[in-house]
Amino acid sequence: MATIRSLAGVALALVPCASALAQGSVTMYGILDNGYLSDKTQGKGTINAINPSLSVASRWGLRGTEDLGNGWKANFVLENGFTGDNGQQAFGRLFGRSSYVGLSSRQFGQIQLGRMANLGLLFTAGMMSPFGPSFQQAAVTTTAAYNTGDFGTTSRVNNAAYYFSPRWAGVQAGLGYSVQTADAEVAGGNRNNRMADLGLRYDGGRFKAAVSYQYVMPASTAGARGKPSNLQVGVNHDFGTFTLYGGYGRLNDPTVDPGANGATRFAATHDRDHAYQVGVKVPVGAGRVLLGYQWTTGSKIENYGLAYVYDLSKRTWLYVYANRTEFRLFSTAGATVGDAWRRQIAMGIAHRF
Repeated sequence: MATIRSLAGVALALVPCASALAQGSVTMYGILDNGYLSDKTQGKGTINAINPSLSVASRWGLRGTEDLGNGWKANFVLENGFTGDNGQQAFGRLFGRSSYVGLSSRQFGQIQLGRMANLGLLFTAGMMSPFGPSFQQAAVTTTAAYNTGDFGTTSRVNNAAYYFSPRWAGVQAGLGYSVQTADAEVAGGNRNNRMADLGLRYDGGRFKAAVSYQYVMPASTAGARGKPSNLQVGVNHDFGTFTLYGGYGRLNDPTVDPGANGATRFAATHDRDHAYQVGVKVPVGAGRVLLGYQWTTGSKIENYGLAYVYDLSKRTWLYVYANRTEFRLFSTAGATVGDAWRRQIAMGIAHRF
């Protein structure tokens, strides 16, 4: 009789789990941002164009979860980046922004497998500047390297496994490893571009902070000097009437020249660069003013940015901004042409769906 009661108890316990297994959801979402951009580089003509992703990267994606019971969920994200002015795909692939599947639990955290953003972008970029990784030249990426540990031209990581801890008193840790940051693994570990990624962030309400670190182990055939690494630190504090931002980045053994699109001739002869960020966000009316200044001590890049973002609704906003970047040893078509400046003026509209 005791055995029968035990089996009955197990069966009853499994009923909610079976019900939970059927519970799940899939959400389609996205952002479309297009605007007018006037882009002028010293010694060249002015480019006037309708450009995409001026205040935030345009994207669409599918996000899904399934309740597995006992506090566990299966989840996936497929996210496409695209250029809204001509409808072409970004990153040269269908799901260039994210393509991963994973498991999550409030008690144990989350694990993700596939292609995703590194922790420099996820944890730190938005902490150290009001512009974050957006707004063209005003973005933190003009000086602080978020190129997957200085390997490649994006902050996305292929063939990766990431773990995110639960939040403890506002603190969350992240840990990732890529067995090949390029597209396909090959036989022999030293023939793959591997990367280790560490991050820690804190959300205390008004005060937020984050630190992230990427360490690259280049393939023996890559021809890279040393082992590139990135360290990023970002903090911001909301004082009510304004939010103050600050950040620091250190790049060791660079193989990719800093500056937008590798605009400087720096990496071949230098082993280290330091980047600094200061900025402020001020609420004004139904929008906000963004002001930022960033500079590097090695490659001698300086950038000044100013923007106003006006919310038409919770999902639609207008923006206007201007920025100016000064480069030392600016390069074009592979040739060094000395110091130069670049300025951008833009306005546009973005919608989140």
